[in-house]
Amino acid sequence: MDSNPGKIQRALLIFPPVPNFRFTNNTCELPLGVASLASWVKDQVEVKVLDASVEGYYHLEPLGKNLIRFGLSDREIINRVEELKPDLVGFSCLFSSQFPIIRKLAELVKKLDPSIVTVAGGTHPSFLAESCLSTSKLDYIVLGEGELAFSRLIDALNGKGRIGEIPGIAFRENGRIRINSRVAYLDDLAQLPLPARELFPVEKYFEINAPMQSLSRSRRSLAIITSRGCPFRCGFCSSTAHWGFCYRTSPVEKVIAELEHLKDRYRIKEVKFEEDNLIGDRKRAKRLFQSMVDRKLDLIWNTPNGIAVWSLDQEMLELMKQSGCYEITVAVESGDPWVLKNLIKKPVNLEKTREMVKVIKKIGIETCGFFIIGFPGETREQIMNTVNYARSLELDRCYLLIFTPLPGTPLAELAIQTGSLPRDHNFEDANNYYVTRLPLSEVPPEELLKIHRRAFWSLNLNLLYRHPVRFFKKYGPTISAHPEYIPKFFRALIR
Repeated sequence: MDSNPGKIQRALLIFPPVPNFRFTNNTCELPLGVASLASWVKDQVEVKVLDASVEGYYHLEPLGKNLIRFGLSDREIINRVEELKPDLVGFSCLFSSQFPIIRKLAELVKKLDPSIVTVAGGTHPSFLAESCLSTSKLDYIVLGEGELAFSRLIDALNGKGRIGEIPGIAFRENGRIRINSRVAYLDDLAQLPLPARELFPVEKYFEINAPMQSLSRSRRSLAIITSRGCPFRCGFCSSTAHWGFCYRTSPVEKVIAELEHLKDRYRIKEVKFEEDNLIGDRKRAKRLFQSMVDRKLDLIWNTPNGIAVWSLDQEMLELMKQSGCYEITVAVESGDPWVLKNLIKKPVNLEKTREMVKVIKKIGIETCGFFIIGFPGETREQIMNTVNYARSLELDRCYLLIFTPLPGTPLAELAIQTGSLPRDHNFEDANNYYVTRLPLSEVPPEELLKIHRRAFWSLNLNLLYRHPVRFFKKYGPTISAHPEYIPKFFRALIR
């Protein structure tokens, strides 16, 4: 594979269709990973992008019991490949459940033209490179953070270097799979150019208006990521390992410049901070929020990916409110102290969290929460502790999820060690947090599903009972923009 197979002049980067649970909303956002990669290599090659999820958002295909995929059909994607005639096709695998789609698309690309180089990146292929290469027509897998490795791969394919010497690449060599597992990470995120959002149909995202968590106060909303990694090591999360167990942040000045660019170019009114830990560096976070106030950005924002509640304080919250924050998602995960300490290993103090949620509400910021039930070995009592704790917080909305083991995580390894997961488990049914497939906790899957269904709806309809005006003010615009959510709501309620 170290020989030069041909000049790479044009690359097509594809975000594939997304599998989803039939009764949940299909969220659709500009894929920042693809946009960042495109921006990084655009001086090396001509770059085209295809976000199949936004281009075919209303095209649904059944995938089995209660599962669908949304996005362009395989045929439509291959037609686009044929039209653009790329020398290289790269696939972003944000969710493990996308990999079967990527496997099929890579096969179709090779059938169209065997000379096209096929590459995949993302958490799933990064952790399962050997399995992904051995079961697909992919030529290469980029491991972990992709910019440096992908750029060097393009250079090597163009005769400038040897593929075998590139850190963070998996490939076939003499009939065997070779994995250069040492990944090169960027030391300074200031090196990153702005994500190449201009390559995407940005107005379509505004028109569809289905961001992470489905809710926004403005259609003109875009996501931003100002850091990579997380200083914590939660047992269920694959992101920490994917980003190299290191927490890095973009300079505040760079973040402000990007926000101003988004306002000027796309006329956004809302921004969503979608990183793993926006306030992992507390001093930087306060500088960021103060700069947003000083520069009079006049943007509203929230944290749909969750926030480390233990990093909050009164001063931080007041700055967040002043800078435009209208909602905070507190990532609690469990309401049981033993599970937090021994299974999840997340430094959450439940009593301090309860007090901080009260402060958030008093300041006038809406609250959302993340909770998970069904961890390996979790008892019925521990599960109910989480449900009851979530109820006691009286959040404006609540995401109660069913644990799904993700590749590369300590809890997935625990499930394998205890025999709950087979060692050859491919994880391709992962990333669906509303169904149970595996007997991981002490509660049987069918009973866990019933507990989840009852608790999920009682938690989320609680706002309607307590504050009906606030409920319809919060959800009314989204329901108006997506009337298709209404039948999904009732089907989910009675399923």
